[in-house]
Amino acid sequence: MALLVVNSSERASGKVRPRHARRGAHAVEFAFVGILMFVFVLGLVEVGRALMVQHLLINAARQGCRVGVIAGKSNSDITTTATNALTAQGVSGETATVQVNDGSTDAVNAKTGDEITVIVSVPASRITWVPGVRFLTGNISGQYTLRRE
Repeated sequence: MALLVVNSSERASGKVRPRHARRGAHAVEFAFVGILMFVFVLGLVEVGRALMVQHLLINAARQGCRVGVIAGKSNSDITTTATNALTAQGVSGETATVQVNDGSTDAVNAKTGDEITVIVSVPASRITWVPGVRFLTGNISGQYTLRRE
């Protein structure tokens, strides 16, 4: 005995179709909706990861700045500190730049009250979890500024 599905238009026309006629419709609908949902969730994960990495970059720049505000510390000391902070967190391929008063002077020559700015950036393709990263371009960066003591 098959179940019959009857809606008001079929009732009026006298047509009645068996329920098993739409057996595969759910699978087809899930195939379309499932793919869209998977892409949406994967996008949310990637945006969350990018924000996490940006926070790690800002933290590494802050640690580099804290070293840089001490008298006698050079750009290499600052970049090493920032790079080591990111390596400990599993981020690689970064570039650290040190600026003194928005210029390219070495931090050893900075005077008391000069601004030391550390900018750390990493290519977006290095931090993604999505396979096939050909389409990702650009950098994610973080910066921090402190005054020399």
